[in-house]
Amino acid sequence: MASFFQRMILVTLVLTISIPISICHRERLKNKCDCGDDSEPDHINCGDDSEPDIDDDREDSEIGNYLRDICSDTEKPKQCWKIIKAEITRFTDTDSRNVAGIAVDLAIAKSTEIKDQLNQFNQKPAESALKVKYAFCLNSYNDAKHNLETVKGNIYTCGNCGNISTRVDNVTHDLTSCKERFDETGFDPANIRDRNKGFGHYVDIVRAAISRFLRENDGYNARKTQSN
Repeated sequence: MASFFQRMILVTLVLTISIPISICHRERLKNKCDCGDDSEPDHINCGDDSEPDIDDDREDSEIGNYLRDICSDTEKPKQCWKIIKAEITRFTDTDSRNVAGIAVDLAIAKSTEIKDQLNQFNQKPAESALKVKYAFCLNSYNDAKHNLETVKGNIYTCGNCGNISTRVDNVTHDLTSCKERFDETGFDPANIRDRNKGFGHYVDIVRAAISRFLRENDGYNARKTQSN
């Protein structure tokens, strides 16, 4: 009797293993299904009928290459690309004005996010000296947002293109002013130290995109002057 039950258990185990493998091998013939090994390159998961990610196409397109080139002009190209890649659907062409405008929009959104976090923290009970530091940083981020909004306006009107670089420098100064309030070991429950570092990557992207825009805009103006 024990031998009979043992044989039944063995048969059940064999069927449990072999049936899914057999199904998967049939699927492999149709779509190179992933059956848990590395024998087929570029495989997809069994039963996965999803469409290819369109963002992958954009990353390897002219737009993606242009944005990677922008990132190569930043201090942290990998961080730049990580940020840009997450927002790549917002970039629809390689016009330097539009790219710079979107880069500024991303930085404005990040500064607003940090401002909101600082506001929330300032509403909680905390050491007075610490709240003074955070209040100072809140003002710095207010100034940074204002400068970025001015940059955005100047990009599209270009009534004062020469003022754009100065405004970007002001944003860097605003960020540095907040950073200086916190040393590497000071108490920082709102984690503003890391938030400053993150915002710095966005400012770096803005600087690179603005520099590209100004170079191309100067070249356009020079050619226009020569043609006249």
